[in-house]
Amino acid sequence: MQKFKAAAFCFFLTLDCAAVLSAQDEEGGNGQDYQQVMQQMMKSGNYSQNQPENWDARLKVVGGDVRLMPSGSEEWSKVAGEVPLDPGDSVKTASDGVAELYLDDKGAFYVGRNTQLEISSLAQTDAVFSLNFGSLVAKVKHLLNDKFKMQVRTPAAVCAVRGTEFAVEHSQLGKETTVAVFDEGRLTVTQAEAADGAAQEYSLEKNTEISLTADKKRFRPVQLSGMSRHKGELGTMRARLIALKGWRPRSPARRAALRDQALKRKIIRRQLKDGSQSKVKGRRASKAAAARRAKARRQAREEAAQDAEREAEQE
Repeated sequence: MQKFKAAAFCFFLTLDCAAVLSAQDEEGGNGQDYQQVMQQMMKSGNYSQNQPENWDARLKVVGGDVRLMPSGSEEWSKVAGEVPLDPGDSVKTASDGVAELYLDDKGAFYVGRNTQLEISSLAQTDAVFSLNFGSLVAKVKHLLNDKFKMQVRTPAAVCAVRGTEFAVEHSQLGKETTVAVFDEGRLTVTQAEAADGAAQEYSLEKNTEISLTADKKRFRPVQLSGMSRHKGELGTMRARLIALKGWRPRSPARRAALRDQALKRKIIRRQLKDGSQSKVKGRRASKAAAARRAKARRQAREEAAQDAEREAEQE
């Protein structure tokens, strides 16, 4: 048995090394990087069987103004196309912005307009998405393994997801969260901060919804009604999951390269824009200075002419 485990360990180690080296080849790497890659992998302990894995999360901009604030940053960058996501990233859509978020080939999320979503954790054992405001519509495949856990949190509620079709909305104005389950699965919803400190837990079956606020004590699930307006978006997410079937996660090196490319492009554009604005301001300042010098010369000539006339009159 121990020999089998050792063989399996070496097999997966070889696969992961090959994936990283392949990604480096695509980005201009060479054979000299092999030793460095091997040393980094062994030192980092990435091959512990007990280490939790992260979902391969990607953000796809469908249209409009969609911005990303990378983990550790305080600046929003407008993004386009598809961008790999890291834990701690935040996504924000404007009034015309729409985006989609994918987790491997197991989950597809529709990020609606006027929404802010934080990717709090991408660990497969404890994935957490924090919806600060706006709407999120998702189709998540049933996770057969009990170790897979996922939550969607809002300022008013915590939703435990096991595999279902659902939607979550949070209104900043009313400080209210509404959660719905559609044709498949179930959800457990817990009040985030109960008025009396005793949070109630509610089970949502298919085709039901519930609304929660922090200042009330009791709530009651009802038949799906207002949240049915998200069924069109849900249909899109169903189609996305079918299209994602067989998705193979990118290597960490490839993900990092794509992410840097997307974010650095924005930085370069901003620098070019700032540089062009500085050049325009410089040209304007130069023209103004030249105009002032020309005016001074004209005044000097006029004064010289007047002096000459006075001298002629005196003679």
